[in-house]
Amino acid sequence: MKRVRWGIMGAGRIAAALVEAVREVPGGEVVAIGSSSEERAEAFASLHGIPEHYGSYEGVAHDPNVDVVYVATTNNLHLANTLTAIEAGKPVLCEKPFALNSRQAEEMVAAARGRGVFLMEAMWMRFQPAISRLEAIVRSGSIGEVRSVQVDFGFLAGPHPSGRLFDRSLGGGTVMDLGVYVVTFAMMLLGVPEGVAAVAEMSEAGVDEQAGIVLRHRSGGLSTLSTSFVADSGMEAVVSGPDGHVRVHAPFHHSPMLTVERRGAVAETIDTSYEGSAYRFEVEEVHRCLLEGTTESPRMGLDDTLSVMGVLDRIRNQIGLRFLEE
Repeated sequence: MKRVRWGIMGAGRIAAALVEAVREVPGGEVVAIGSSSEERAEAFASLHGIPEHYGSYEGVAHDPNVDVVYVATTNNLHLANTLTAIEAGKPVLCEKPFALNSRQAEEMVAAARGRGVFLMEAMWMRFQPAISRLEAIVRSGSIGEVRSVQVDFGFLAGPHPSGRLFDRSLGGGTVMDLGVYVVTFAMMLLGVPEGVAAVAEMSEAGVDEQAGIVLRHRSGGLSTLSTSFVADSGMEAVVSGPDGHVRVHAPFHHSPMLTVERRGAVAETIDTSYEGSAYRFEVEEVHRCLLEGTTESPRMGLDDTLSVMGVLDRIRNQIGLRFLEE
């Protein structure tokens, strides 16, 4: 398979972003779009020059010209959409957060592994040049063993928030939408936590509009994390060891620059900027895995996704926000 033909479930902003990313990757093309409405699918296909459209998500899964499905629907639909694609034998890239809870995530992973079908969470941060450089710095030992990770992710969602971010039935709230980034970042560097402490401020709609999270990791070290829809935060990460720290400049999840600092002085500045789509790196990983015939990405494995989802469950339980765990 020299070409990789994508079908997309969902016709929102993130779906449009992936269309552009796929077109930047040699051999990639988007051949089908599916939405809950025929009119929405047709409008998206017309706007983005996609040859086939369906007024259902199932249409994409059963399209014989689709090699891989991107699930870009709201969080509450990820389970059903992913299972539909897997049952049709289609590889899947599923948007984050992967599912509403661990039970759903485990069902999705079991289905993919049982069928021998590729499945990956669309945690595009893991494939960013800045993250690769950060991991190389940590491996080099130049800052010593990592003992502290600090990450904040906040933006102003608006004075009168509405839509999926504040809709509990759609899996809204900062822990689901932003926490998946900061928890993934922390666990990427320090591994699975044995202790989790979290507090939150809740919106009138009953979802967390900001949260503070501390993780105590089994390997040693603490992560201090924050998420917010009501504060315009610095959106930086700082990774610290006894011999210095690395500042991952804003926005940390696709940072254009890292600085290594020791005793208050800058020791090195590293340019990690690039042109083009920030999502193309995860698309390249999907293509590589499909062309090599592997069913899981070694860089964004399903066990990692399950571990992060387990921590998100624990956080939400502490702040009194649960999704379908009952």
